[in-house]
Amino acid sequence: MRPLLPALAAACALWGAAATANDVPLWTVEEDSRVGFVATQSGAPVEGAFEAFTAEIAFDPDNLAASRVAVVIDVASVNSESKDRDDTIRSAALFDVAQWPEARFLAEGFTALGDDRFEAGGNLTMRDVTLPVVLPFTLTITEEGGVQRARASGELEVSRLDYGIGQGLWADTSVVGEAVVIRIDITASRPGS
Repeated sequence: MRPLLPALAAACALWGAAATANDVPLWTVEEDSRVGFVATQSGAPVEGAFEAFTAEIAFDPDNLAASRVAVVIDVASVNSESKDRDDTIRSAALFDVAQWPEARFLAEGFTALGDDRFEAGGNLTMRDVTLPVVLPFTLTITEEGGVQRARASGELEVSRLDYGIGQGLWADTSVVGEAVVIRIDITASRPGS
């Protein structure tokens, strides 16, 4: 996985210090975690994932006010099971990874919805465009053998055109749809209580 950008790394370090001061646990993301997406091409769903990303997670369901999450995605790591399609996704017409190699999600506002359901409010940045989003997710935390394990799953729909993902002919939504669903399935762990 790629290292965090220096500014984001500094922000995460500050968040980590704040989390420690507020007794918010820091979680380590495990290898089976996934950041994926579903788009439409010629009316058919196309699924893919970004295989390289980093996540800094300071989260406590009992202290949401002090919880923070920062995710940095290496856009060039896209895998939709088609080399031609992945090359197009990386191209200047879509993500333009040569100029903007990373997408970022920074969440600082969490809301409990009851049971194991939450919302993460934050900012999503793609192609140097930052917009507010709300990511609904479910969270389960278990403990076994002195290790806590958390699993968060959720999805949100965004307009690719809002982020400039679709230049020239690719701004037409008749072949590639405007709506894209981003899916997360994150497993993380920390020492138990």
